[in-house]
Amino acid sequence: MKKTIFTLLAVSVLSLSVSSAAFASNTLTAGQSLAKGQGLYSNDGRFAFLMQTDENLVLYNAGTSLWSSSTNGMKAYYYDSFLGRETIRHPEKVMLYTNGALKVTDLPGQSVFWQADTQSWIANNYRIPMIFPTYGDKLIMQDDGNVVLYDTHSNSNWMPVWATNTGGR
Repeated sequence: MKKTIFTLLAVSVLSLSVSSAAFASNTLTAGQSLAKGQGLYSNDGRFAFLMQTDENLVLYNAGTSLWSSSTNGMKAYYYDSFLGRETIRHPEKVMLYTNGALKVTDLPGQSVFWQADTQSWIANNYRIPMIFPTYGDKLIMQDDGNVVLYDTHSNSNWMPVWATNTGGR
């Protein structure tokens, strides 16, 4: 009996370290999210893209803020028909949706507090009209201090579709 309990405890501890290690990376792929307190880190460790516990998504270089979603303190009112009352929702996570949208939302994803404006970013950085559809499927915290959302599937080259434009700071 003691062996079984010890084995179950060991397996649960190992699974915790595996899930924590998954968020110690520099990449977020389509369908993944970062909850409050989680982040992406550049490979060289100088930069961090954090979904903070104060509900703000911030890019840091050695403790200095380079970019922010400015979502701390935001709230949305939502009528919960099951509870029969209005509830308040707050920014809880940043998610890269499978349709390429990068959004800061509440936990169920119903209230959007910030969204990467990929259309404007593409219009400002490429010659329009684009011949093929583009949407981001990989977000990377790069070693140059830039967070970039890439389209890795539309052609043979990875194509940026949004960035914090903080490279080199």
